[in-house]
Amino acid sequence: MIELPFISLDLMRSMVQNFTIIATLVLLYNYIPDSLISRSKLAFSLCVGAVFGLAAAISMPDLWQTAGGQVIGFNLILVPLSGFIGGPVSSALVAIILLLGCAVSGGSLTATDSVTITSGVLLGALFYAGKSWDRFPKSPFVRFLLLGTGVALIEIYSSGLATILQGSSGPFNPGNPSLVALLPFLITSCVITILLGYIIVFIDRKKQAEKELLDYKGHLEELVKERTTELRYANSLQKATIESTADGIVVVDREGMIRAYNAKASRILNLPASPSPDPQEAMVYLDHIVASLSDPKEFVRLVVSLPDSAEQIVTTDMKFVNGGIFELSVNPQRIGDRFVGRVWSLHDITDRRHAEDAIKAANSKLVLLAGITRHDILNQMTALAAYLELVREKTRDPAESGHLDTMGKILEVIRLQLEFTRDYQNLGVQAPVWQNIQTVFSRATEPFADRNLVFRCDTGNLDIYSDPLIERVFYNLIDNSIRHGERITEIRLSAEKADPDHLLVYEDNGVGVPGEEKEKIFLKGFGKHTGLGMFLIKEILSITGITIRENGIPGQGVRFEIRVPSGNLRYP
Repeated sequence: MIELPFISLDLMRSMVQNFTIIATLVLLYNYIPDSLISRSKLAFSLCVGAVFGLAAAISMPDLWQTAGGQVIGFNLILVPLSGFIGGPVSSALVAIILLLGCAVSGGSLTATDSVTITSGVLLGALFYAGKSWDRFPKSPFVRFLLLGTGVALIEIYSSGLATILQGSSGPFNPGNPSLVALLPFLITSCVITILLGYIIVFIDRKKQAEKELLDYKGHLEELVKERTTELRYANSLQKATIESTADGIVVVDREGMIRAYNAKASRILNLPASPSPDPQEAMVYLDHIVASLSDPKEFVRLVVSLPDSAEQIVTTDMKFVNGGIFELSVNPQRIGDRFVGRVWSLHDITDRRHAEDAIKAANSKLVLLAGITRHDILNQMTALAAYLELVREKTRDPAESGHLDTMGKILEVIRLQLEFTRDYQNLGVQAPVWQNIQTVFSRATEPFADRNLVFRCDTGNLDIYSDPLIERVFYNLIDNSIRHGERITEIRLSAEKADPDHLLVYEDNGVGVPGEEKEKIFLKGFGKHTGLGMFLIKEILSITGITIRENGIPGQGVRFEIRVPSGNLRYP
């Protein structure tokens, strides 16, 4: 048989066989349940000790036959390696199995066996504790290299101890110096420790990856459950909210197909309790709604005929043949930035419309009565003025003439006030409407075209939502400037932004308003003419929440700031 330096082929074959058995059995470590690591460190340590102990026990007979009665040999690696992985309990369990094997094979325990195995236990405990040290090597290769070196040093120490106790150079090759004979074992111990260690590391990483995958799967499943619960709750809350509203809600897709509605809408539109999933049957709903309206033309024009890309807000009244009147508001429905359909909101305004119609009828009668009364009063005043003029012609007494002049002025004031009431008798009667500011201001300036004034409107193309008498507001402001401005040559209307509202600014280049009169000019009866012009300007604007104040500098002209809420001003 061919012999190699320092080591025989038989011993080499024994090492390979022994390593193969140990490595194969160490793979049983893969079957230790992961739950033991987190649930019980002691149970995990016992399992690690059992796996490594089993590997040592099965490899003992083969090692005993080939190594001349030795049962420790490379099995010593299992003691510190198990301790490094599972702790002192694991290494102690493997040590007990090795000690029992020594006792069975040799009949008694030698001091060398006890010292060797005890040193392996201590080495494993040292490396197990070292894993928590900051300066302990992090590289698995370095760790297992140091552990293998430690095992080799223990064998060198044990061999030296055996030499002292037995007077021989060691069990491996008595013909060579003991250190030289142990050199193959030193190298082989490091290699086997690193290989076994990397097997354990590979198994640990595989188990850790599986654990992370299972944890991630569990986390995803938990997230799915949470999101499903949240979605169910959100859907239930949304449905409950829609059902609890006092208005009818109808959801329509981009093609105009009715997809959902609440119970209130079902009762208003006389639809089934729940919408049908059949598109053909859903199309019948629109025909049914159109047939139930007393005047469906406006509904068809504004709502049904909307193109699928239209996102504007539509508001109209729906009058049913049964007498019900509902305000319909159609708003675009979006998911994020994507337009997906529309939502109809049906609000019952039957009683309100009837009340409004009754008020309009009463106002019409009052306006008619006021007009007749005013006409009769003016006729009587005309006759009274004629008689007053006849009396003035026949009166020669200066004192009586003064009294007659005063009476004439009083009659003139009464006439002006009656004419003023004629101009404002429709205040608040008609509903507010959108009106173009440039157009309204231009019409208000027409009666003053012969005044040699410059009128400028720098508002741009803006619409204002206000009472139809808004034109009278600008007329009165111009008339006020002409009456009290003294030296005006220019009147300007402009628009400014005043977040969140807008300002319409009326200015002239006259003498302005004295500081002490800025608040008083809007009071009823204050002024040099009728005392009602500025008061009614304020009243007309307030109908739609618009306010006005004078903020000019005395001597430099007036500056009336008309504050318009953001929703009452728009670009057409």
